[in-house]
Amino acid sequence: MKPGAWAPLLAVVLALGCAGSERGPSFATSASFEEAPRKPPSFAAEPAPPPPESASVQSRSDDSAAARRVLVPLDSETARDVVGRFFVAVLLESSRELSPLLASQALVVSEGSRQPAAAVWRARFAQLDYTSLSGRIVAAPQTLRTYTFASAARAKRDGVPPPLTATEVVVVAHPGLSWAGKTRLFGDELAFRLRPKAEVPGYEIAEIVEDFRLP
Repeated sequence: MKPGAWAPLLAVVLALGCAGSERGPSFATSASFEEAPRKPPSFAAEPAPPPPESASVQSRSDDSAAARRVLVPLDSETARDVVGRFFVAVLLESSRELSPLLASQALVVSEGSRQPAAAVWRARFAQLDYTSLSGRIVAAPQTLRTYTFASAARAKRDGVPPPLTATEVVVVAHPGLSWAGKTRLFGDELAFRLRPKAEVPGYEIAEIVEDFRLP
């Protein structure tokens, strides 16, 4: 080849080399990697705590507990004990001893009238001398008759006010001592309607049926 024939070929090679040097070296970029799905974290999420009991459910539970306390059956001996304490308080003429035995709305039923029991006995203490019988047994425990809801029919046959609910007890007393000299202190028969207390175990007197008139 003639010396002058290399000139065009050399010019082409140099041109190609310059073009490659302007592009620069090739580096890997994010577009060069294959897209892969994201993996979830390796730890498990903490379980959520159970929701708290609603106030309405708790309230119903409290009401049920209160109802169970009220409906707990009490033995008849407890009711007779309350009546025995009643007579002791009366012979002492002690309103302070008598008041805890009476329900807040306790009544005395006599000759068809209904009056607050606390007021009736205050009036009787003011006019009659119950202390004249102090220390004596007015109604012996073995003479007290007891009627429960199960024996309501027998109470009606005996002419006694029957228990009206399953939790009531009626205790009937026939005082062996009804007179102090010529003064009558008690009727021939006293029927005590007792109901369970709402807050604490025990009975309270809700009603006293007695045919009696102050002189």
